[in-house]
Amino acid sequence: MIDIYTLAKNPLVFQKPRTITSAYIDVSGNMGLAQTVLMVQDNITENFGSMKMDGFTVKSRGCFWVIYKAKFKFLKRPYWRDKVVTTSFPADYELIRVNEHTAITTVEGEPIIYAKQEMCCLSLERHRPIRLTSVGFPSEGFPEGFIKDDFDRFNVKPEEYKEVYQQKVLPQHIDLSHHMNNIEYVKLALNVFSASDLELCTPSELEIHYLGESMEGQLLKIFRADHNGATYMRILDETDRPVFEMKLRMM
Repeated sequence: MIDIYTLAKNPLVFQKPRTITSAYIDVSGNMGLAQTVLMVQDNITENFGSMKMDGFTVKSRGCFWVIYKAKFKFLKRPYWRDKVVTTSFPADYELIRVNEHTAITTVEGEPIIYAKQEMCCLSLERHRPIRLTSVGFPSEGFPEGFIKDDFDRFNVKPEEYKEVYQQKVLPQHIDLSHHMNNIEYVKLALNVFSASDLELCTPSELEIHYLGESMEGQLLKIFRADHNGATYMRILDETDRPVFEMKLRMM
């Protein structure tokens, strides 16, 4: 169990009760994988907003947030209409990066899903990482993170990947940053599975690496490799530049 009530007293922690609505489920009736990433990202965004460290604030200071990596550990999948609590906070602070940790729990604090995302703040002018304290980000007072594991290296050889399909970046894929939204990459990657695969999916771990930006009109190529008991997905643009990779391991 997680003492979510004690955590909520920390000013760096953002906590919100949520319902698994029809917008968050997939073909199985459980919360979908892309929708899980979305719920965590929503909670992180609100956490940064409550800290006055959101994208609008740092943009006024000449910077923007970037998520480089994300890791999710599934204990189970919540079902349609289940009530959950999302708890997020920064931890593992370093000079130019921070890991944002999130737990999705029952209302009593029983853990359902753990997540962490590695984030940096980049200069709008130079697109280079800057010290987080230069935008006023706190450097102490963080709770202990939920996930201790480091992010993995995806040791899959290029020849192991097989192209599954191609997708043009459409206007509805574009977000406030004027490039493709993070969640849209996850959706494209999950299309390497059939609907019947996703209906039976029992995930144990999901890891995501955001490698580059994609703009409206670009053509993306989505690849799949099955390697050492996990499925790897990789997205390249029309110049064969990697923009995204993801690993999914089932229970």
